[in-house]
Amino acid sequence: MAIDFSLTPEQEAIRKLAHEFADKEVKPRAQELDRLADATAIFPWDIYEKGNRLGFNKTLIPAKYGGLGLGEVETCLVVEELSWADGGIGSTYFVHNMQLLTLGESGSEEQKEKWFRACVNDPEERFFMSLPWTEHGVAGNLSPRDFAAGRANNGPILPAEWAMQSTVPQLEQREMTTVAVEDGDDWIINGTKRFITSAGRSKLMLTSARKGQASPDVGMGLFLIPADAPGVSYGHIEDKMGQRLMQNGEVIFQDCRVPKSDELKDYMTKPRVRGGDVEVAAVFNGIARRAYEEALAYARIRYKGGARIIFHQAVQMAICDMAIKILTSRLLMLKAAWENDQETGFNNYNGMAKIYSSDVAVSVTNQAMQVFGGYGYMRDFPMEKLYRDARLGPIYHATNEMIMVGQLVRWLASMDTIY
Repeated sequence: MAIDFSLTPEQEAIRKLAHEFADKEVKPRAQELDRLADATAIFPWDIYEKGNRLGFNKTLIPAKYGGLGLGEVETCLVVEELSWADGGIGSTYFVHNMQLLTLGESGSEEQKEKWFRACVNDPEERFFMSLPWTEHGVAGNLSPRDFAAGRANNGPILPAEWAMQSTVPQLEQREMTTVAVEDGDDWIINGTKRFITSAGRSKLMLTSARKGQASPDVGMGLFLIPADAPGVSYGHIEDKMGQRLMQNGEVIFQDCRVPKSDELKDYMTKPRVRGGDVEVAAVFNGIARRAYEEALAYARIRYKGGARIIFHQAVQMAICDMAIKILTSRLLMLKAAWENDQETGFNNYNGMAKIYSSDVAVSVTNQAMQVFGGYGYMRDFPMEKLYRDARLGPIYHATNEMIMVGQLVRWLASMDTIY
């Protein structure tokens, strides 16, 4: 059978619908919302509600539960187009979709019936899922207060310390300090999560916690927790450099009681087949493509040296280089998404697509700003925001270095050739 790289008529219609929505509803307001000083006032519910009515938060819900029953190829097309207008909007949908995949793969039939239908039938069209996973402080992430205190109290690394295996006490090496303790038919969860996408905005959370308090090696669990459950509260909302239309903040669990029936019991034992990480690639492909289009449009009208700068060879080379990177990144994204939809096993192309697309977005937005020259640095031109939104990519979700060392190198080392 011949290889066909073209989109189907249905896929093209989905892409066009998402692009028209992004162009009409998101793009005209994204820059204005991005500039709001109060990080808690940015989240544009009206935009998300309209997007949800079009089904953007239901693409991966199977048709048997009332969803659109689409695959990751189609979902990536939607996320890419939304991110073309604003990376934060696209990222909100990416995180939600990733949790839909996890619920679909590891949830019980009762859990899927309950929560998929809750999303489909939400009268407010405000149903998003979040993933309270990243931890607060300790060996994980530092707040500005933690950083300031640590900088004041800790001096240079001493020569003797280089001979030690670790300079952090073993108890503090636990990356996950949120704990779930059994209590009859329930789990009692205590802990704090940080940087959580849609914190305070989602309706359902997939929360990770260590089972028991004994040692760092105790098994982990994943729990379905409604966002308004007793014992759940929300702390600091992050004031981010970019992607500000996506809300990130602290989720605090204080004696939160979760029925054992709300644990995803298969999560730790059942291998994941579809990896939603490829949608990160969709986010940053959208940002990169928008930067390229803005730079191309500017080069066509800007005069310098007696000609429009599109006729300057240095600008021509930059435009071509950007196009090559973006097209290559998009092909890798579609390959990863297609592999996910085949459900043949864990797909390492997800990690490759995330790494490459995020690096491309940073490179392309930098090149595009160079084409704009001094105007690119001004806030009333689009490049300043696009550059900030793109810079999140290499440290987003998992840093590119973490994915390489923790996942890809093991896969590559097991093969004699790359394909």
